[in-house]
Amino acid sequence: MGLSLIYDATLIANVRGGKRTGTFFVADALLKEFLRRDDISLKIYCRSGDEKQARINLAPYLSKKNCEIIFVKRHFFGVQFRLFVKAVLRVLPKFLTTFLYSSAQKILALKQKAVVPNKKESLEKTENCVFFSPFFAPPKEYLHLAKFLVIYDAIPLIFDEYRNNPGNYWFLELARKLDESYTCFAISAYTKTDFLKHLPHLKPENIIVTPLACDERFKPANADEIARARKKYNIPENKKYIFSLCTLEPRKNLIRAVKCFANFISKNNIDDLVFVLGGAHWDAFIEKLENEIGSLDENIKSKILKIGYVDDSDQAALYSGALFFVYTSAYEGFGLPPLEAMSCGTPVITSNNSSLPEVVGQAGIMIDYDDDEAHIKAYESYYYNENLRQENSKKGLERAKLFSWEKCADIMITEMKRRAGL
Repeated sequence: MGLSLIYDATLIANVRGGKRTGTFFVADALLKEFLRRDDISLKIYCRSGDEKQARINLAPYLSKKNCEIIFVKRHFFGVQFRLFVKAVLRVLPKFLTTFLYSSAQKILALKQKAVVPNKKESLEKTENCVFFSPFFAPPKEYLHLAKFLVIYDAIPLIFDEYRNNPGNYWFLELARKLDESYTCFAISAYTKTDFLKHLPHLKPENIIVTPLACDERFKPANADEIARARKKYNIPENKKYIFSLCTLEPRKNLIRAVKCFANFISKNNIDDLVFVLGGAHWDAFIEKLENEIGSLDENIKSKILKIGYVDDSDQAALYSGALFFVYTSAYEGFGLPPLEAMSCGTPVITSNNSSLPEVVGQAGIMIDYDDDEAHIKAYESYYYNENLRQENSKKGLERAKLFSWEKCADIMITEMKRRAGL
């Protein structure tokens, strides 16, 4: 018998408004790859408060392959209660939040009912059946199966501002539950190292490094596609632009990147360049960023463009049209945007920390994330040196070819089969 795999598609099923995060794209890409495979039998698990919308979200994946959907209903009460609890936690002392969040999760679990094939099948421990999740911890109904989980980064274990954010307590709960019964797929060697450092009870052999990839839509765009994207996001036609695409949050180091841009254009008397910041934002952070931008000279301020969330169909064109791409994050579990930029032939500047060297290699300029002078020198290197831009564009395109979702899925499925004794 082949491998029977239950895939947790909750992240995909619950997307609303078309705005998706990096973890969604991982879940999306892996589900597509798993569906292409003939050597596994796939069932889809999802938990949602809106079954109709969940099935609509999942329908495109199932147009060519019929799979059973194991649907778990999140009751209206549970959805509303979660929102209420999160709101309350934001105003409570930090020492109370973990206890209250944990208690709320237990209450919600009592309201959740799973629809499983039948009691006998769900409780029987089958050697060739596994549960795979690209994000959430496996539900209690499947804890008896071999459990496989994608882990992205240990940020809430490292940074206080993330640890104390109520939105991350699901991760802290997960971290407490992780034990030797789980096999984890770490998206970088650095992520594996960090989890072993902060959760030392985990075994190295139970964490498998599986580098991610980016979607096939990320490739060099033509002049017409770039022009349309520039017009849509109001990027001046007569200006070159630096591009940054990420969630606007503290860890991404955007305040420093913007301030260094201001110093760079002031120092060199540059008037033909703007800095385009793309991506959704944290409400708490955007105010700080806007205050920093607001304190700048009016002429410089006008050269910093916040364009908000960028539609999937426009991302490759915006990468391709940029003079270069800046991503000097303080920490990354993998760092998909630099890989996307390289896939579009865009020269990149990234930090030299965490997992980013694993992604960029020798194909870009890498600097200390907290070094202002290094930022300015990197900007100058690309702005004034067309040969360097062309050289790193070619290196980036070649480097990007090393990463593919097929390779990622192959590693995962091979490991799942091995541990299932197949």
